[in-house]
Amino acid sequence: MKLVKKEPEQETKMNMTPMIDVVFQLLIFFMLVTEMQQRDKVELRLPRADQATTDQGEPGRHTINIDKDGNIRVGSTRVTLDRLDEILYVEAQERMREGSTVSEKPILIRADKDAEFLTVQKIMGKCVKHKIWKLSFGAMGQGSETDAKLEGNL
Repeated sequence: MKLVKKEPEQETKMNMTPMIDVVFQLLIFFMLVTEMQQRDKVELRLPRADQATTDQGEPGRHTINIDKDGNIRVGSTRVTLDRLDEILYVEAQERMREGSTVSEKPILIRADKDAEFLTVQKIMGKCVKHKIWKLSFGAMGQGSETDAKLEGNL
């Protein structure tokens, strides 16, 4: 009788290194995305509103900030009213649905509580000119120190 040498059974092991790498990549991605969303928000003292709801954000939304001196920023970039008009035109055309005359582009207007309403009114007029009806206004909710918004369609 011949003796057969049996090789010891090897345990099956799962290599966890790629999975750990993917988890770290996702973590870094979400940290950067969150930071970039906050970059659109310039430090402003927003007015308080009773009917404000918590801002959940919206994909593709532009944020227009107006400081107390009347300076306009799209995200964190300072622009003039004429440049804002060009930006709104391009964005409105991109978000126009087939066969529709109204743009689906969402806009958040955040104005400092000491900013002149005339500036806000001019920006609203530019939105109407380019058929952008989906506007939200930045406000502070009652008893809250976080950003909220008031929604409305023109």
